Amino acid sequence: MPLHAPIRPLRRLRGSVVAAACAALLGTAGSLPAAHAADRHPLVGSRPAYATRTADTGPVPAGSHVSARLYLNSRDPQGLAALLRDISDPRSPRYRHYLTPAEYQRHFGPTDRQIRTLTAWLGGSGFTVTGRTSHYLGIEGPARAVRGTSDAPADDLSVPASLGATVLGVSGLSTPAAAHPLSTPAPALDVPADDAVCSGHFGEKPATGLPKAYGRTATYAPCPYTPAQLRHAYGAGAKGATGRGSTIAVVDAYGSPDMLTDADRYARATGDHAFRPGQYRRHVTPGDWHIDDACASPRTWAGEQALDIDLAHGLAPDANVLYVGANSCLDNDLMDAESYIIDGRRADVISNSWAEIIHSSPGHLTPTLIAAWNLLFEQAAAEGIGVYFAAGDCGDSSPEAAQTGVNCDPKTTRAQADFPSGSPWVTSVGGTTLALDRHGDYAWETSMGDGLSVLTDKGKAWGPVPGVFAFGGGGGASDFPQPWYQRGSVPGGTAHRTTPDVALEGDGALPVLVGLTDAGAYHLVGFGGTSAAAPAFAAVQADAQQASGHRLGFANPLLYALARSRAHVFHDVTDRPANAGAHPLTVVRDEGPAVDTSTGAQRYLLYTLGHDFGLHARRGYDDATGLGSPDTGYLRWFQHTKGTLK
Repeated sequence: MPLHAPIRPLRRLRGSVVAAACAALLGTAGSLPAAHAADRHPLVGSRPAYATRTADTGPVPAGSHVSARLYLNSRDPQGLAALLRDISDPRSPRYRHYLTPAEYQRHFGPTDRQIRTLTAWLGGSGFTVTGRTSHYLGIEGPARAVRGTSDAPADDLSVPASLGATVLGVSGLSTPAAAHPLSTPAPALDVPADDAVCSGHFGEKPATGLPKAYGRTATYAPCPYTPAQLRHAYGAGAKGATGRGSTIAVVDAYGSPDMLTDADRYARATGDHAFRPGQYRRHVTPGDWHIDDACASPRTWAGEQALDIDLAHGLAPDANVLYVGANSCLDNDLMDAESYIIDGRRADVISNSWAEIIHSSPGHLTPTLIAAWNLLFEQAAAEGIGVYFAAGDCGDSSPEAAQTGVNCDPKTTRAQADFPSGSPWVTSVGGTTLALDRHGDYAWETSMGDGLSVLTDKGKAWGPVPGVFAFGGGGGASDFPQPWYQRGSVPGGTAHRTTPDVALEGDGALPVLVGLTDAGAYHLVGFGGTSAAAPAFAAVQADAQQASGHRLGFANPLLYALARSRAHVFHDVTDRPANAGAHPLTVVRDEGPAVDTSTGAQRYLLYTLGHDFGLHARRGYDDATGLGSPDTGYLRWFQHTKGTLK
């Protein structure tokens, strides 16, 4: 199943030792005399895991110049943590008492005096400050002789002790970390093809003429879902809850110039209304794009953008939509895109359908970058902005899953939750496989996990059965301590933040329909992935905000409190749904006649459903589907209670 190429490390464009030179100017703990070590504050986590003393490459050539970012710390981390719990806990008297961006900076941003002191020290050390935001200082300067690895410092960096409370960390000293989109397009465009077979509902059309699976005739997969079908299944849009008054921001890399035209054409084709004038806005800067091998191409990201916009508009048709395209898939650029929204409080919810992993070989996502991301998400929570991330499409993201998973990072070194969805300050949205009945009503859901089988024995059998792992919703334990809102909800006694929090339809075997222009022609395309689930749930949250009359902000404490209150607002999704019929569950995907059999691809594929890799959907909270998917009572609860727990 074709999809984006695996992300590769960014090529070193300035020579192998340039980034290491920056370590000389800031100082590395390993290079400091003992007498001066007490005068320094170590920036723990400022080097990637692969940068070790044994990889030291020696002195940096004189005359080299370097650039980096110094990320700024919160002025009052403990006070911020206490505030966030108060304003996001639905039982707190300060619930929903959010700050404006100016108030956040006044209370928690670095002071002008701190910035002046830091800037003066940088100038005295030979640096020039090339840019300043409320999150970081961009710096450039000449290198000094220092020993480091091929493209990173061999030790954690340090700054004078007097600056320790100001500087969170440094980035730009190593090969940049890169994120990838979490979507998988169906191989055939114009889905369904003229003579490709798909079912109007789950189980409608038997795959006669093809081999039996598990002793019975399989059925053709449902035709790609439309927003109207998903709205009906999940109760979105009930009694006028259409997202009016809310703004959904979508963050991806780059940006398609055809997006508005494509989205309007798609809406009309699927029976919905096009964007009103001014309802869709975008913030992209093509002149600043960085196109490199580290990132999927703008063409691939255009498919992701189309999926995100079509689902956001489709499930919240009256919400405003703001698309913000990062200048690349690298963390610095994605963080700038996210900051653009948060610093100006330009949206109520932010949908993100991209991910990276923390534990990889080599590992480029440093603890400094992770800390900078988390601080940004804390700011969003303080301002009443809900941030939603797709949980991933590789099951537990283990090396075993990556052997065959089509949307896995092959560099993974252990089972892990994806990042940033694993952050305790975002809502992680996992995937399910949704089945509708012949009336278009919700029938059942199971975990998003597909075993893939192909025709063997000259088309007389399916093999292997139950198939190799191809696709599955992400989840599992993260690197972060278990947040207060998950205590008592996550079984197993784990001490870690666990993902996902909720889940919706995203199975690549039962894709959603998307419209986009590709190679100059407009197509309707089937897409799968938690990339579909994240914007869909962000849109449901915009609907809920309209229904309640209040900004929802960081939603996790409310979501878990609702589950514990027995309000009956979630479908409890399991691997073996009781009303799904015979198990194992299977579908046949007809890929259409355009499939090139000379390449080994096949027109017919058998998927065994509900087989996520390393994750299992059980009663109650689980690491495959979280609390479950919203049922038709979810938005009714917000309408009846105005979002307030009794």
